[in-house]
Amino acid sequence: MILWPQPDGSILATPQPAHAMIAGQLMRRLAERPAPFEPAVTAAIEHDCPWQAWEMAPEFDSATGLPRAFNALSGEEHVPMWEQGVAMALANFGQLVGLLVMRHGSHIYRLGILGGRIAPAAASLAAMQGYMAREHEQGAAIMARLGMTEAEVAPLSQKLGMVDSIALALCWGQERFSVGGGTLTRTAPMAARIDPWPFDAPVLEVETEALHIPAPFADAGAMRAAWPELPRRMLRFTLYGA
Repeated sequence: MILWPQPDGSILATPQPAHAMIAGQLMRRLAERPAPFEPAVTAAIEHDCPWQAWEMAPEFDSATGLPRAFNALSGEEHVPMWEQGVAMALANFGQLVGLLVMRHGSHIYRLGILGGRIAPAAASLAAMQGYMAREHEQGAAIMARLGMTEAEVAPLSQKLGMVDSIALALCWGQERFSVGGGTLTRTAPMAARIDPWPFDAPVLEVETEALHIPAPFADAGAMRAAWPELPRRMLRFTLYGA
């Protein structure tokens, strides 16, 4: 769950697959059109499919009184979940989409190692490093079956990383965030500037749905009881260039 604290003390909680909907909207509007186009868009929409089961039954974080945040998972917890999601993507969406989801795992683990987004304990790092080694070997085999080269696949992975970062920054409430070689700067709660501007129109609007948590929960039981009836809120963001 991506948690965005609000000024009134409430929390906007966006499931990972819901934030990925924004990534898909962004991928579709890139000025440098990805090719092949539809698999790239599908990969952006589905890149967080490994989180679907986890987000259906959020874990309670007793330290915050909120559902457990996405960046609280260790590599030991995240890697098995991600590998299961890769298998699901390969089975359901095809080899290229599955390959991009697989490679995105390595991308986020590199961010976790370098940027502290994932718990950095030794066992956690070992799990992430093990995944990256397996991804390199398995990804090469998939590229060979597809008849694609690293030079063809790498730009798709880079675009996926960029749109994911933008979507994450928006739903996470970040004021300033690195987004694939550029920078997102929030100019209002629901607006942000991106420099350099990578899209095909001067202004872009994207949206997804989040849960509105009025206040932290007393315990896990209270969260489970309240969860089905939590109000929903559409998050509508306006993006523009420098």
